[in-house]
Order: sequence, then structure tokens, then C-alpha cells
Amino acid sequence: MRQMMRNFSEPFGRDMFSISDCRGRACNHTRHEEGENSLTCTDVNPLQAMDQIMLNIQNSMQELQRNFGHFSMDPNGHLFSSSSVITYSKVGDEQPKVFETSTQTRRAPGGIKESRRALRDSESGLEKMAVGHHLHDRAHVIKKSKNSKTGDEEVNQEFINMNESDAHAFDDEWQNEILKYKPSGQWRNLENSGM
Repeated sequence: MRQMMRNFSEPFGRDMFSISDCRGRACNHTRHEEGENSLTCTDVNPLQAMDQIMLNIQNSMQELQRNFGHFSMDPNGHLFSSSSVITYSKVGDEQPKVFETSTQTRRAPGGIKESRRALRDSESGLEKMAVGHHLHDRAHVIKKSKNSKTGDEEVNQEFINMNESDAHAFDDEWQNEILKYKPSGQWRNLENSGM
């Protein structure tokens, strides 16, 4: 955890600022046993220095991703992740084209998880949304899609490790479990999410 926090304060590594200390030469800071700092300067190509900086950034990001992977597997931890991509294009007098996709995942202790995926494509008129409620290895996923150009609408339900007849009891159990961790207004019921 300390290393991860240190990466926030030194995202480019310790050598980033030492490059400029020797005016075109790399500087190596070494610490002697007595606690003294010494500075050693050697000639370096600026492109090599930039390459080293980029390598430090890459290594820091990989370590950060590994740490987040460990946090997401912790059954006693809370996790929220979100990702969105939007593209927009407009040529001349034609209507703008917008493509939008997003995913969200929330986890809480006790095997509780909510997943949301959405997609909107103005060119085809397609809009899709999927919301999944998970408790350990069981899940109830509702998928909706509609096409504003054709008027087609579809709703599908997926039941993972349970029967369709268990859906109502599962949804009640899921709601009761999230109430243990629910700050007011944060988790919305599926019925309240519009499409």
C-alpha cells in the first residue's frame, strides 16, 4: 500500500527530476552509510532519459493495476469501477453520429455485486442496457434493447445458478443484503433506472 501511495507522489520515478540537475547529464543520487547524499553526473542522451521516464511510468502503472487486482478480489472490501467511451463525428450538414458505451461494477462484502452495461449508437438507432445483481455464484441479469429507428424493443432475463421461479425471492434477498451497506440514495432499484 505504501508503494502504491508513493507512486502517486512520484509517478515518473525518482530519476525524473535529477535529469535536469546536471544540464544534459544524468545524475545518480546515492546514499552513503553515514547518511550523506552524493551526486554523480554522467553524460546521457535526452532520448534515453525520456525512454527511462516512460519505462518508469509503465512499471508504476503495471504495479498499480496489480494492486487494484488484489483489492477487487478481497471479499471484505468495497469496490466501484466505471468505464465510458464516447465517439462523436459530424461531416457537413448530416446529423452527428454518436457512439457511447459504459460499464459500472459495484461490489460489497458478502459476495454482493451489481453490474451495469449500456450502449447507444445514434447511427443505427440501437440502445442497449443490462443490469445484473449477483450474490456469490447466483445472478439475475435483465437486458433491455430498443431501436429508435425501427421501433423494435426487447427485454430478456438471464438466471445464473437459479430457476426463473426463484427470481422474486432472489431479488428480495439481494435488496436486503445491500441495505447493510447502503448510504442513502446510492443503490437504485432496477425499477427506478430508466432507459
